[in-house]
Amino acid sequence: MKLTHLFIGAALLLAGAAAVTSCGSKNAANDETDSVEAVVPLTVEEFLAAEFTDGDMVTVEGLCSHLCKHGGTKAFLTDPDTTKEAQWILCMATDSIGGAFDPTCPGKVLTVTGTVRANTTSVSGINAAAERMKAQQEARHCDSESKAFGTINQLKAALDSQMAINPADTTLVLGYYIETTSYTLPVE
Repeated sequence: MKLTHLFIGAALLLAGAAAVTSCGSKNAANDETDSVEAVVPLTVEEFLAAEFTDGDMVTVEGLCSHLCKHGGTKAFLTDPDTTKEAQWILCMATDSIGGAFDPTCPGKVLTVTGTVRANTTSVSGINAAAERMKAQQEARHCDSESKAFGTINQLKAALDSQMAINPADTTLVLGYYIETTSYTLPVE
């Protein structure tokens, strides 16, 4: 009798351990599934309308409208709906993606993940940018960054307006760009 109770107790103990183990495995799988939730990327429009803090992590999906021909370190995303006015997001390549974007990116919808960085300037920065732009035009570089942040004259006007309100406020936030830590091309 005691031996039967011992076997029944051992069987119940093993069944309980198996139930706990299987529940534990199920919960671990659920926890894994919960922690690897699919990230829904922002659209270009949502990114441009959002308020960020320098250093925020973000995932954005957009059409790569342009890739810098001088090393492929800058990709510009726009809304895939080409009927909308073109607003661009600058995505900077980092070492984590090999220092450059794939040359086949233009014309494809990319999903870019990275760190949001504030693009700021000052009076001296605007003057230096004007000199760079002049040199780039002479060297036949593109002016894609002006589509992302504005022309030199637009930036100067915005900073002048801001300083008219508060003369001590000499730094202008142009917008935000993404330091790209990963990106995906569509599967063809």
